[in-house]
Amino acid sequence: MFEQSPDPSGEGNGDESVAFLIFEPSTGSISYVNASATDLFELRDDRLPEMRVTDLLPALIDPTPRTFDAQFRARRGDHTLRVRLERLQGGTFARVGAMLAEIEVLATVVPRAVEQRRDRRADPEPREPLRVAAGPVPADRLEALWNLVVRRGVGGSDHVRSILAEGVRGLGMENASLARLEGEELVTEFAEPLEATGTRTAVDRSFARAALRRSGTFAVLDTTRDGEFAGTGFGVRSFLSAAFRIGDNRWVLTFSSDRPRESPFADEDWKYVEDLTEALSRGLERRESDARIERLAYSDALTSLPNRVALLARLDEAIAEADALSGRAAVLFLDIDGFKGVNDTVGHRGGDAVLAEVAERLRGTLRREEYIGRLGGDEFAIVMPRVANRTEIESIAQRIGGVLTFPFGVDDYRFSLSASIGVAIYPDDASDRDDLLASADAAMYAAKDDGGSRIRFRDATGGFENDAFGTTTATAAVATAPATTGSASGSATEHRDAGYLLCYQPILELASGRITAVEALIRRIHPLHGLLAPERGWSIARDPTGRRALDRWVLREATAQGRAWAASGMPVRIDVNLAAFDMREVDDVLVDSELADDVRRLRIELAPEQFTNPEESERINDFVRRCASKGIGFALDGFDGGLGTLASLASLPIDSIKLDRRLIEGVGVSGPSRAIVQGVIVVAKSLGWNVIAKGVENSAQQESLVALGCDGVQGFFIAHPMTAVDLGTWLRERRYVGREA
Repeated sequence: MFEQSPDPSGEGNGDESVAFLIFEPSTGSISYVNASATDLFELRDDRLPEMRVTDLLPALIDPTPRTFDAQFRARRGDHTLRVRLERLQGGTFARVGAMLAEIEVLATVVPRAVEQRRDRRADPEPREPLRVAAGPVPADRLEALWNLVVRRGVGGSDHVRSILAEGVRGLGMENASLARLEGEELVTEFAEPLEATGTRTAVDRSFARAALRRSGTFAVLDTTRDGEFAGTGFGVRSFLSAAFRIGDNRWVLTFSSDRPRESPFADEDWKYVEDLTEALSRGLERRESDARIERLAYSDALTSLPNRVALLARLDEAIAEADALSGRAAVLFLDIDGFKGVNDTVGHRGGDAVLAEVAERLRGTLRREEYIGRLGGDEFAIVMPRVANRTEIESIAQRIGGVLTFPFGVDDYRFSLSASIGVAIYPDDASDRDDLLASADAAMYAAKDDGGSRIRFRDATGGFENDAFGTTTATAAVATAPATTGSASGSATEHRDAGYLLCYQPILELASGRITAVEALIRRIHPLHGLLAPERGWSIARDPTGRRALDRWVLREATAQGRAWAASGMPVRIDVNLAAFDMREVDDVLVDSELADDVRRLRIELAPEQFTNPEESERINDFVRRCASKGIGFALDGFDGGLGTLASLASLPIDSIKLDRRLIEGVGVSGPSRAIVQGVIVVAKSLGWNVIAKGVENSAQQESLVALGCDGVQGFFIAHPMTAVDLGTWLRERRYVGREA
């Protein structure tokens, strides 16, 4: 068959006469199907990205290489298939561990309802009397339904689909769907032949609306001749809908055809539909029961995360995948530091509430392929398949540290938490699952023994490397004081513990094509919404004490990060935004012997509106001159085109001006916008200032700015704001960093 994986571009050596598909075993997503498979399974290109391989062949839930026989019911008939499953060893998809399924059709049985269907393109326009038949009613339909319900047992989604398919055959229709009523919408949960599920349709636009109004069964023989449904569209000419209830949920079963029906449904047809709804009710109830049993067996009752059994199964898969790809997998053990203090303060019920929220936050830090479960108590574990490097693990640790410091509220108390994380990497640290788990557990306890709030890796000697979380680390303690309303805390540590961090957005120097500076942007980590927008983060600085504390934290965090980057060979200038502009906070950093030299890597940003109030302007001017005397630079941020403002600022020690995104929004397409920007650039350069454009989002804007003589650009077209760890990786991978800052 295939010596190597086929190439979807058509350059491979795959045999297109053979039906085959390629899928990703851990998710079931379909990567590629050839024309023969598309025809065999009657696939639609627009639905392929939403499908899973188990939608076509449920047996592929087990990706073990093997050969097996399967059944597939298509619109043209029932196919008996022989499937050969193998793991790709080379070619386009092999690097992601893809599986190849080759499918051979052994036999096809054409149902009579399909066999006698006429080609609707040959049908004349309907006239009285109608002569278009939807297909004869199979004489064995009750026996076939009985076999499905009784002899084969009831249960499972596949069984529900089988009943739908039997209903299509039994009524001589072409399509069937089963939808659940949710508010004023119908959510399609099953369809036959295979169509996209999960689609939502407004009730008043569906064919089921009449059945729902009557809480019974309703049919239309020809929609083009029915006043209520004429012009509804969707290519449906006849349909039958039945509404029924299971517990508190209302469901609608609908059969349809793209042809009108020759004669009304007979009494035995209505009785058959009742039998179908009864069979479906039992199937759906069994499905819910099976789901509850599965949740109990594989889910943690408190957090709804996978439990230890499910987690170990996923770890086995990750190890098997690492073996097949000669790659790596990692497991992280995570223990909440000092959690006993939570239980002692608010009791076990309050502690359970905090654990449930911890689980929700941790889930939000992970990417799709990563898997988290609860081991018990305040211990969790994360499985990471296909680990490329240690930086990926450190990035997760940073995110975990951030979401845990955001305060947890129980009654009148607030708690800021931290975690000790132990990491074991397969096969570097262990050769099997049990040893890998033991290694991660030992690393976690080593992290706790060193004071917590850190991540520990195995080193080459079998010991542990001591890595703290970096700038997002919180104190490994529980805050048990009652929560209060009002201003934020007065110390930099408390701001960090409240879930704030600095993200950094690169600034590209156009002349050299290198990153010579970044802007530090304050973000607040929200457990549900992730990193909040900057304007929402500034809400903590509502009073002078809060603003000073925020400035002190920003200055120290940015200075420490600049020093770390410089030590690793990536010196960049860091632009910072302040709230209080109080010299005491700058002096606080300058007297720190470890940071004094590096604070000069900072460039403080000023806003034009700060100079509109004479008293405030005088204070800011004094602050700027005193900082400049100590080697700190300044930039004018958010300039929107008011040239009169520049004259009043010309005497200040400003080295750069940043153009507001609104000013450069139309620079790539609008003549007036280009003229305004060009004028600002000319004036700024005459003052000896560099010009940086913010909010650049496309190549047209950047090319225009280059032509106009702009010095640098910043915006989503270059990069989104990133954490310090992610930006360091980004700079190293692209070799973008400048030689000096």
